[in-house]
Amino acid sequence: MSYIRCFDNYSSPYYVPAKNLRGLFKDLVIQPFEDHPRTTAWINLVKNKDFKYHREEILDQGRTNFGEWHEGLSPKDKVALYCIHYMPMHLFSSYHIFTKHLTSVSNRVVFIDFGCGPLTSGVAFWAYARQSDMIYLGIDSSPAMLNKAKEINRYGPNKNRDPFFRNFQAVDSYPKLTSLLDYYIKKGDGTQIIFNFCYFLASKTIGIGDLSECLTQIIKKYHQHKMCMVYQNPCPPESMPIEESYFHKNWVMLKQQLSVFRITQSNVESFCYNRLTDGSRHNAEVYCDILSNESSDLSNDLLPF
Repeated sequence: MSYIRCFDNYSSPYYVPAKNLRGLFKDLVIQPFEDHPRTTAWINLVKNKDFKYHREEILDQGRTNFGEWHEGLSPKDKVALYCIHYMPMHLFSSYHIFTKHLTSVSNRVVFIDFGCGPLTSGVAFWAYARQSDMIYLGIDSSPAMLNKAKEINRYGPNKNRDPFFRNFQAVDSYPKLTSLLDYYIKKGDGTQIIFNFCYFLASKTIGIGDLSECLTQIIKKYHQHKMCMVYQNPCPPESMPIEESYFHKNWVMLKQQLSVFRITQSNVESFCYNRLTDGSRHNAEVYCDILSNESSDLSNDLLPF
């Protein structure tokens, strides 16, 4: 049974949630937003303001620090706002990229989700791969985001029957991530490693040096393993090269330090989805790069330049 449905009879692929995903959105995203306690800050900054204000002033287009308060709104409040405004778009964009470009995934795979948020890309990867031996490792500096990711994983694809990932860990620092890999992977055991960056590298709070050091440690230790990097972020203006865009500067810096990887795909992807706020269909575009250290094993479509 499908978890995400795609209709191709539109100008761009149109993604809609199947029944179980609609239930997750209703129970863990829409209902908490609608039933949120009416604190003074919630009334003044959320109920009495429009969605444009939420996105731009409170969430800073998703780049806010979800570990900090905002004029009386707690980190948990900001996570609730993020989920209602951004979770469907990011989930469907991730699913679109996975299904279009990751046409081959090993039987045993570790999905490392940088800036995991509320498990958005994790749900999309589960819907794409549907394998029992998947290991999910999420990292996010916000305890409120990690708590939401854990809640969604427990909810699972069938509402509290089974989690999305039985092998699931969500941590708040890079050292914890690298030590977890030692537990889940034995060098040379054939585990594929996928690094996922979904709207993470546009964050204003990221330390690119710490991230680069973490990736370097993992790549050196598990260089025998097939690895892939999936990157997505908003499209830069048409007249602006990606190297000059604020959203992409961290990714450009990071790629320069990862010479072992080759770009196997670089696209602007278009798709459609329904917003949770009003149910309207929305057209979206996302810039994505796919990098691989062993591109010929990923897909016939992902050949090096």
